[in-house]
Amino acid sequence: MAVVLAALGYIAASTLTEPERRIGKMLVSALPNGQKAADTIDAANARLNSIAMLTKQVRDPAVKAEANDFIAATKDLVQYVTRDTSAYPTLRHYITVYGEQTKKLLRSYVDVESSGARDQIATARIETIEALQVLEQTAAGELSRAVSAKTLGITADSDAIQRLARMDGYDDVAPSPVPSSAADEGRHAPSQGPAHQSDQKTDAQ
Repeated sequence: MAVVLAALGYIAASTLTEPERRIGKMLVSALPNGQKAADTIDAANARLNSIAMLTKQVRDPAVKAEANDFIAATKDLVQYVTRDTSAYPTLRHYITVYGEQTKKLLRSYVDVESSGARDQIATARIETIEALQVLEQTAAGELSRAVSAKTLGITADSDAIQRLARMDGYDDVAPSPVPSSAADEGRHAPSQGPAHQSDQKTDAQ
């Protein structure tokens, strides 16, 4: 009996002294869905680590680059969930649906690549690169989907603020034109295509 009580006391003391898990700078218990988000983040990081280990075994630089791009895109999704724990279902879905498939894909490619069968390696290389490109785009799409809920919230808040202002008699107040972001300016800036570059070379001559 004394041994059992001592063991229970040790477990209780360990629980009390063990620091609570954090996501970013916040305690898990203080975040909405904190524990579920923490478990999902841990599962995603574990899956990414196993995929990164397989990627290190890949010899072909193009396949390795695509695998690293996939890892980076997935890390962006993980990082977003650390800031918005309500988005954890999106990450959990992505890791559950695509994580195991990605690991299986890379393991199979590594096996084929190490076989020495050149004709099979060439086919496997093309198929693997195409699959990894789709996976990277899917990760980016899942991130966009996760962020879209926040964007919709901003739109709703903006509409509510403008509606309240009108109710208080500020009918003449209209938002100023929104300046373009640096990213938008870069997207819309005229590009110097091959023809323009050719003209510049001709002028220089």
